[in-house]
Amino acid sequence: MEYRDLGKTGLKVSALGFGCGSVGGLMVRGEAADQKAAVARALDAGITYFDTAAQYGDGLSEQNLGRVLGELGAWNRVVVGTKAGLRVADRPDLAGALERSLQASLRRLGRDSVDLLQLHSVTFVDGADPGRGLNLSDVLGGVTDGMRQVVQKGLTRHVGFSGLGDAAASHEILAGGSVETMQAYFNVLNPSAGFAGISGDAQDFDGIIDDAAARGVGVIAIRVLAAGAVTGSSKRAPNAGGTGGTLVRGGEFDLDLKRSAALPGLSKELGCEDTVELAFRFALAKRGIATVLLGFSNQGQLDSALCWAERGPLAAAGVRRIVEAAR
Repeated sequence: MEYRDLGKTGLKVSALGFGCGSVGGLMVRGEAADQKAAVARALDAGITYFDTAAQYGDGLSEQNLGRVLGELGAWNRVVVGTKAGLRVADRPDLAGALERSLQASLRRLGRDSVDLLQLHSVTFVDGADPGRGLNLSDVLGGVTDGMRQVVQKGLTRHVGFSGLGDAAASHEILAGGSVETMQAYFNVLNPSAGFAGISGDAQDFDGIIDDAAARGVGVIAIRVLAAGAVTGSSKRAPNAGGTGGTLVRGGEFDLDLKRSAALPGLSKELGCEDTVELAFRFALAKRGIATVLLGFSNQGQLDSALCWAERGPLAAAGVRRIVEAAR
């Protein structure tokens, strides 16, 4: 397993991260024995970064992850990140809402503190908020105050945000210097977070990965399989949830399925066994990404991912072919 610096946090994390979300679903809907076996397998293989959130299964993901890590006596071997989703209704007390969310997460995890807390909200430039996220001034104001407070209280060691919403807002948050990590939407269908302007006709994230990396902010790649659309099929594995909400403009699942039509040919051309390997190793190759999150429905998917991680990032020529195809 390759290990990378998580920005300037001082933490090192496995290049393959274990996603505990609802789309993969294992840590939300799986059997307890299967969850424990998969986490044990991941630990034995060298995975150290585990990603969860208060919203995943209404807290079930945190509860199950906390239980399994405790049963395995593995808390001293891992870096765990959780997230707090804030919305317009929280504006009267964003700092307080952030701390209350984190306190509830810690109770479910069975811990007094966590390594990383990230804002799990879509951020818009002021005046562009359609009511489902936060404005930039909210993040630079109340949320930043709340982040400072939870670090000072010892409830989390580090703080970050999800680079979703307007790219201009994400650039401003990065420039503000208050965050240590950023989750970046990045995949073979829309690689614009790493290659500005190459968005597959969806939202352009304007190279925010490079901006983050240049500032020493640790980047966590998310949605690298586009909620499963890179498979070219809408069929879901047992335990898997739905495709989740549309995180980007023009990134609806049906549209991404159509965009995925060229991937089998690219996969064969570049020597990958399937399009999922192609998508994962493409993300692994992007300079500035600390860990690539994959969500799992079962241990078989985890075993495949571990095999691909051993093969390492795609070569530069392969990356160029994929970027050209996404134009």
